[in-house]
Amino acid sequence: MVAALAVVVTACVLLGLWQLGVARDSGRQEAVAAASSLPRARLQQVTGPHADFRAEFSNRRVSVTGTYAAERSLVVVDRRLGDREGAWVVTPLETAGGTVAVLRGFVPGTPASAPEPPTGLVTVTGTLGPAESPRDGTDLPAPQVRSIDLASLVNEWPGDLYNVVVLASAETEGAAPGADLAPAGLTRVPPPELAAPLNLRNAAYAVQWWVFGIFAIWMCWKMFRAEQQAGQPLAAPRESAEP
Repeated sequence: MVAALAVVVTACVLLGLWQLGVARDSGRQEAVAAASSLPRARLQQVTGPHADFRAEFSNRRVSVTGTYAAERSLVVVDRRLGDREGAWVVTPLETAGGTVAVLRGFVPGTPASAPEPPTGLVTVTGTLGPAESPRDGTDLPAPQVRSIDLASLVNEWPGDLYNVVVLASAETEGAAPGADLAPAGLTRVPPPELAAPLNLRNAAYAVQWWVFGIFAIWMCWKMFRAEQQAGQPLAAPRESAEP
């Protein structure tokens, strides 16, 4: 009975974990689909300078028009894209409403300087992402940094700073979308996976499997107790006291 119980409980645990994984995957797919289903909007219609980054901003498609401050570009080191090691190129885009950090793309290796961005009026289309926390380490030569820490850039970049990062999918000349102006050797960085909520239906299935496992343990314990009680000898009746 113990062996059978172990098999049943193990199966229930594994099936519950499998359903939990399905719940995570389904929730992530639903979150990505929800973000992708929203129409592309102008950045200033979604958020403003210094406003907090909200969860619903993640992977929101936006466009923004402005002029790059090329001399303030950053090379964010220790990054990976697939199996390649390299760096991110981040350049501030000065707009009529403020300055926004644009993650223009990935370059292999650790370049000493960032590839030049397009000059003149540029329209960037892409998706929104949050800023990063600072990373500890030895000092790096400019323009290299370890993270996109917008809090440290407030006093270094011009204008009022948006508290978002635009992951560029295209840079076009002028105020309207057009041909991508990305330089050779620069690979666009895809949006990160969303920290999505669980799919409740599959999460409920996972809980059901674990409840079945607990119920199996309880039933075996009840059967064991019943067998123990059945095997105990009946107590001998006490002899009545003589008058």
